[in-house]
Amino acid sequence: MSNNEKTLEIEVVQGTEGTIASGELYGADQARAYADEAGQAADRAKESQNLAEAWAHSDQAPAGEGTRSSKTWSNVSKEWAESTTAPDNTTGSRSAKTWADVARQWAESDKEPDGVKDAKSAKTWAGVANDHANTASLKANAAAASANTASLQAQAAATSAQTATTKAGEASTSANNAAVSAKAAADKYTALVNEDLTKKADLAGADFNGKVTVPTAPAGTNDSQAATTAFVMAAIAAMVDGSPEALDTLKELATALGNDPNFATTITNLIATKLDKTGTAVKATGDAAGNDIQKTYATKEELNKQGGSLATVATTGSYTDLLNLPAIPSKTSELTNDSRYVSTDESGNVVLTGTLTATPVFNAVYNDYAEFFPRGGDTERGDIIACDEASSREQYVKATDKSLCVVGVHSEEFAQIIGGLQVEEGKGVMETNIRQFIPVAMAGRVHVKYFGKAIVGTKVVPSEIPGVGRVWQEGDSLDHVVGRIVEPDTRQDVRLVKILVGR
Repeated sequence: MSNNEKTLEIEVVQGTEGTIASGELYGADQARAYADEAGQAADRAKESQNLAEAWAHSDQAPAGEGTRSSKTWSNVSKEWAESTTAPDNTTGSRSAKTWADVARQWAESDKEPDGVKDAKSAKTWAGVANDHANTASLKANAAAASANTASLQAQAAATSAQTATTKAGEASTSANNAAVSAKAAADKYTALVNEDLTKKADLAGADFNGKVTVPTAPAGTNDSQAATTAFVMAAIAAMVDGSPEALDTLKELATALGNDPNFATTITNLIATKLDKTGTAVKATGDAAGNDIQKTYATKEELNKQGGSLATVATTGSYTDLLNLPAIPSKTSELTNDSRYVSTDESGNVVLTGTLTATPVFNAVYNDYAEFFPRGGDTERGDIIACDEASSREQYVKATDKSLCVVGVHSEEFAQIIGGLQVEEGKGVMETNIRQFIPVAMAGRVHVKYFGKAIVGTKVVPSEIPGVGRVWQEGDSLDHVVGRIVEPDTRQDVRLVKILVGR
């Protein structure tokens, strides 16, 4: 409190109402003034409260056109976060939820995300990248061996080339990249063309490794056109014309004739040494050895005598007119002393009853045991075979690294094969079955199509090239292994490599 205020407090005023301190009058006026100000402040506070409530909760513009309350902004924020249409009526705009859905489409959609034509999601691109990576990995592995050698040479050249490369700058780098891409494309195309060319035959002096088919000419054709196996077999059959199996080849006929180029003369001379058909043994005075026939050989009457015996027959000579001649079987089916025998049916097929016992076979040239599998497409020797998962019936095609059921290798060097159709008389097993069935090696050694360096013991699995194998790698399924390499070589191209069939 100031000194002046203390002075006012002690001053008094004499009046009719009594004595009043001047300080009290001043305080009352001040109180009234403060009260008025307080009322005004209260009014302003009320206005501020109402305005604050309007800014917080109003659904209209709290302070004129263009202004929005907190509630309105909250709703706008909610629209920007969750609306499925244009939030806050902003043309072309999207909420956070919409953008999240669009982002998800770009990440996971299997079709065109956000309706963008020809666009692909991250998932789709990842799949494409994975496919390209797998293909690139296989091709990189195939090229690795050659690249290692080239790398050593390239390193020696790189030191000299580095200075020139630096001066070439960005233009040279771009050009090199384009050249590398072009060379890779050209090498790939050249490799594919070369691979295809290896499967083609030259127009002159053609050397066919696979099955070649041409029209079968009519019987009796005699010109320069190609003869099919069917034409040749028909000609051979016409020449054989029902001859028995033991005499249906020139070699068998030559053997039967004793390889005698003068057979007719020989036979004529032998006939000249025989008795005339009207002659009898009684009329002859001796045999070729100079023996008296009447004294050396017994007659039928002598054999019928009471004293005649087999001992007499055994000591007197050989006879063709013995009484009670036993029936000598002329074919194996007549040997009925045992239930086990070999016979032939009406078609000439051998029928075995009982147990077959065989001696060991040596120097066999065949390598594997095979089974006929239903054919689902063209295959050839060495192709890796798998079940066709896309087919509604059981059939088999060339295997790839995507095949789920790998079964074996197309073989044409099997020692034994099972399955297939009943073979008709006069036709071979392969002729009857090859168009409907694939001969698949199930055990033993067989040649398989393969690219890359061949190392003994290496497991072989299908590659991305249908029917062709490659080396097994970490991550490959062991169920895809068709066998292990048994013959090594250092070549890199697609060729036939011998493997032992099995896992």
